[in-house]
Amino acid sequence: MKEPIEVQAPTKASSSRVGSMVRDIENYQAEIRAHRKKLEEVRGQLRDSYTRYTELYELAPVGFLTLDRKGRIRELNGTAARLLGFAVTWLIDRPFVVFVAKEDVQRFLTFALRSIQNLKQQQTIELDIVVEGRHLAVQLLMRTSTQDGVILHRLTIIDLTDLKRTESQLQDSLDNWHSLVQNAPDVIMTIDRSGKILFVNRPVWGYSVRALMGTRIDDYVAEHQRSRLRECIETVFTSDERSACDMAGVNGDSDAWFGFSFGPVQNGSGRPKADRKTTVTIREISEHKRAEETLRSSGEQLRDFAARLESVREEERTRVAREIHDELGQALTILKLDLSWLQTQTPRTQRQSRKKIKSMMDHVDGTIELVRKIASELRPSILDDLGLIPAIEWQLSELQKRTGIRCSLRSKVEKPDFGSEKSAAVFRVVQEALTNVVRHAKASAVLIGLREERERVCISIVDNGKGITEAELSDPKSLGIVGMKERIARLGGELTITSRRGNGTRLDINLPIET
Repeated sequence: MKEPIEVQAPTKASSSRVGSMVRDIENYQAEIRAHRKKLEEVRGQLRDSYTRYTELYELAPVGFLTLDRKGRIRELNGTAARLLGFAVTWLIDRPFVVFVAKEDVQRFLTFALRSIQNLKQQQTIELDIVVEGRHLAVQLLMRTSTQDGVILHRLTIIDLTDLKRTESQLQDSLDNWHSLVQNAPDVIMTIDRSGKILFVNRPVWGYSVRALMGTRIDDYVAEHQRSRLRECIETVFTSDERSACDMAGVNGDSDAWFGFSFGPVQNGSGRPKADRKTTVTIREISEHKRAEETLRSSGEQLRDFAARLESVREEERTRVAREIHDELGQALTILKLDLSWLQTQTPRTQRQSRKKIKSMMDHVDGTIELVRKIASELRPSILDDLGLIPAIEWQLSELQKRTGIRCSLRSKVEKPDFGSEKSAAVFRVVQEALTNVVRHAKASAVLIGLREERERVCISIVDNGKGITEAELSDPKSLGIVGMKERIARLGGELTITSRRGNGTRLDINLPIET
């Protein structure tokens, strides 16, 4: 029979050690759980990173390949497979060199050897690969490294087709631009804001292109013209709009004229304001200026001739009107007196003769009235005797009697300070305007107004007719309008016509007061 085991009751010290150990175990378990949680988070982050890397690897716009030491494809993304024109599975273990154009094979092998000799240094080359029988320009970037003693080539392929096409188009554009600039009939310069010549397409003013480069454009114009040229340049840079100026005396030649045409300022992307520049086209316009001066001189001569012709015609009208009034009027008056005497000498018993004499006297009275009318139309005596305003008032009165158009005059000018010739010219313009109202306007009323403004006399003629179109105003066949404008221009004034279809027409004459 076994002896019973005597179990000692745990002491206070042993219970304390056990409790401490339990707590330590619990702490270790909590730390293990925290580490596991952290490990799971890191694993999740690694999975996310790997997923993002895989997506980036597969969706990248460039091709990625891994080649072994013999140049065989071990790994590639979808972009590389599409560039090479085959499926990913078919390309694995295929030598990459078979895709390199025959004329570039030796360059590729040298390129690969250089990458092996310079481990971990990126090498770059541009060559052609052959895909489905056509050449494709690509750029290769290779970095060679060793992994567990095995040589691996990391290869990046970038398709240069679009880039090469863009380069070709850019080169074509550049060639076209160069051909255009070099063959242009004008001198073309590029200058900065200070006027410094940065580019010139051809020699000019006796200087070569090299001599012109770096100089200032205003150095070649006459000294008194430089400020004007500077203003043209400044206008371009401050307003970004075109400007132009013509210069004489360029490079000391006083007979030579050149036209400077400045284009809008070239604002390059991100270019500082100080680096902005403009293109100026320079054309010799000496012949044009001479022709312009000849034309201007001819125009002035024609105006002088027209003025002289008008003056002579007005003088002739005055002379003829006076002769008609004096000579013919006097002869008719004498004839009437003679008929009156003859009537008194004829016996009352001769009724037929007295009736005939009475009829002849009535005809003479009508002829006298007709002579007065003709004389007045040729040159109204009222214009010379009383002046412009009474003459206009008389003309309106005659127009109203003849046509029935309501005519009125509103004058805030007592007596315009015009000379005889000027008054006659203004009266003729008013007369022509009223004639146009009768002929074309179909108006029922016309108003003439006169007023003074800042040492000028303003005359307005307004009707309520059908109006006139812009096309009719600018019609070169409208000689009446042209003649009126020329008459007023010769007097130093201005004539304007405003009208809206169906709302009448307004004619304004603006003339300086004689001092």
